Amino acid sequence: MSSLTEEQKLRIEENRRKALLRRAERSQTQPSHASTGNAELTKVANHKPTIVPLKRKYDGTFNSKQGSSSPHFQSTNRASGSRTNTVPINKESFYGTKKQVVAGSCHLISADRFMVEVGYNQDMIAMFQKVPDRRYHPDERHWSFPVSRHDQLMAALKPLHPGVAVAPLPAHVLRCLRQPAPDAGKVDLSTLDATLLEALMPFQREGIKMGVARDGRVLLADDMGLGKTIQAIGIASHFHDWPLLVVCPSSMRYQWRNEFLRFLPSQHPSTIMVMDSSKDFTAEARVLIVSYDLLSRCSKQLRDVGFRSVIMDESHNLKNPKAARTRAALPLLRAARRALLLSGTPALSRPVELYTQISAIDRKFMPVFNDFGLRYCDGKRNAWGWDFSGSSRMTELQILLERRIMIRRLKRDVITQLPSKQRHLVLLDPGQVHCRTKKMNAMETRMAKASLKAAERRGALLEYFRETATAKLPAVCSYLEDLLDSGAKFICFAHHRVVMDAVCELLERRKDQHIRIDGSTQAAQRKRECDRFQSSSSVRVAVLSITAANTGLTLTAASLVVFAELFWNPGVLTQAEDRAHRIGQQDSVQIRYLVARGTADDHIWPLVQRKLDVLNRAGLSKDDFTEADEDRQRTSDGQPLITDLFQQLASEDGERPDADGESTESGKERAPSVSETGLSHSQRSDGSATDDAVAAAVSEQWVTELCDADWDEWMGDDSGDVPDAEGPTSKESQ
Repeated sequence: MSSLTEEQKLRIEENRRKALLRRAERSQTQPSHASTGNAELTKVANHKPTIVPLKRKYDGTFNSKQGSSSPHFQSTNRASGSRTNTVPINKESFYGTKKQVVAGSCHLISADRFMVEVGYNQDMIAMFQKVPDRRYHPDERHWSFPVSRHDQLMAALKPLHPGVAVAPLPAHVLRCLRQPAPDAGKVDLSTLDATLLEALMPFQREGIKMGVARDGRVLLADDMGLGKTIQAIGIASHFHDWPLLVVCPSSMRYQWRNEFLRFLPSQHPSTIMVMDSSKDFTAEARVLIVSYDLLSRCSKQLRDVGFRSVIMDESHNLKNPKAARTRAALPLLRAARRALLLSGTPALSRPVELYTQISAIDRKFMPVFNDFGLRYCDGKRNAWGWDFSGSSRMTELQILLERRIMIRRLKRDVITQLPSKQRHLVLLDPGQVHCRTKKMNAMETRMAKASLKAAERRGALLEYFRETATAKLPAVCSYLEDLLDSGAKFICFAHHRVVMDAVCELLERRKDQHIRIDGSTQAAQRKRECDRFQSSSSVRVAVLSITAANTGLTLTAASLVVFAELFWNPGVLTQAEDRAHRIGQQDSVQIRYLVARGTADDHIWPLVQRKLDVLNRAGLSKDDFTEADEDRQRTSDGQPLITDLFQQLASEDGERPDADGESTESGKERAPSVSETGLSHSQRSDGSATDDAVAAAVSEQWVTELCDADWDEWMGDDSGDVPDAEGPTSKESQ
């Protein structure tokens, strides 16, 4: 064994001398010890080390005579060569070993149970087994206990300290669990407008009651398509805390105004204002609707108004606490009595994005950001500071949010209350629609002329339709961009190539994966593109041609269908809708039609509504575009038989004398007479009018004439190709 240094030798000798002194002191307190022994100890104690070092060797063995397992040292004097007695050395202090500490923590696994994540300790496990209602989870190899036993468990673990160190549940968790939950059952909604109450689905009523029970400060995080807008309006109108500020994406401002006008008829339209620019600011409005950009630019003016209620639509836009919009929004939300945050995806990528929204609703929930980051964002410190980009204890966070500030229902939770298909009419922002150009004004003036013949009207509307595509492009792209920011996966239908190109350019600029199918797409390529959209969650958008991709495709991976343009044939539209609404679809399908006022949509949309209304009256279609602006479709249980409708039309035929098919009453369609169906009065009188065979015989010609009646009146013959259509015509593409 290598020799020790001089310093080590002196230190060892000094320690040995001190140890012998302590032994001598203990021996003096015991009178039974022999005096010779004390003298020897005193002699050793008075011994002083010399400059000559003592060579001490570890013999590498244990003192077997004394039955000790402790190592011993022997010292040798170089001058005399004699050896001193061996001195036992403490094993733990010699090797530097420390007692092992078992550390762990607690976290919620349900609203009434918590789990202890900790290593193994025999005494601790024995104590766990004495706690009532304990439960062992073999998969996680951890124990869980009722929340009511938390304090008892922590007190029982104290005697095991410091060998066992288990961190209890944080104070904010215990405070939230012990706080009584608000009772939504006592909320009375009878004060709401009757129009609003009639439009509410059962789960939407419950959402409004929960929001009212939480004093109007909630994060409404229902899944897309479950009616967050109508619930927010219901909660705000229940408290009557005006003025109300609504902050939303720019493309949704006028949609919000329409929803207020529709569901709150008690409010005068002049009190519901939309800010298009900072010059439009007014402090007199009862409901003021602004975009996030205007919120940043007019923050001081908005704070001076003193809004008592604030609604933040798509509140995930507040995820960055350093952004100008967030700095402008937080003071407004904290100062208002009612604060409603709406988002189907409150956190787009990581839980740290939730903190600004949580603090806006309830600052006492977790006032220190670092505490939130360490517990729920897997906070780690690196060379550049704290990293809160991870996630941890997500179940506990969800429990606390739902108990304290968040209302969230998924489509699968309320699927039985939803219609299989919901149509929405989305009015585009008129400030982004270029409908006031000289060319658009001339086309509108021409369409208003009653003297136009059918062929002239056809050409005028086709040209107007083509020009509308360009006029709507900025507003359409703005709406789609807001939709992409929300994380939605959807199908986008368009008719003109310029619209499809603009949408694809937007997606490529944002680096969002997508597919495109138009008239030039080969059959094999169609199949590959559809499979990619169906199987990959990263492919978020399918850009499809209305005429070339309305049949033969299955795209049930998306439950949202957006029509960037209209089409005059309702059959083509419903077929396009059914690319998502078909076997294999598990969700309620949302259909959104983007329309703009002052464009060809003003003529095409009523045309589509009237055509489908005729088919619905005959029981030949399940679709109803007249209710497209409703949150849910209203169905009738008393659908008349087609033969009953024939008899009704026959009896009314005398009231429609115009030979050219125009109705004598505004808004009614011309119905075919009995002679036009190819059946005589004698054939109907013998009872065959109620037979299914007769219905089948007349339906094809009659329905064709009815569906084409409006189009013939407006545009003449429908057999020609549509100019500027995508690739080949619809017949060739099919």
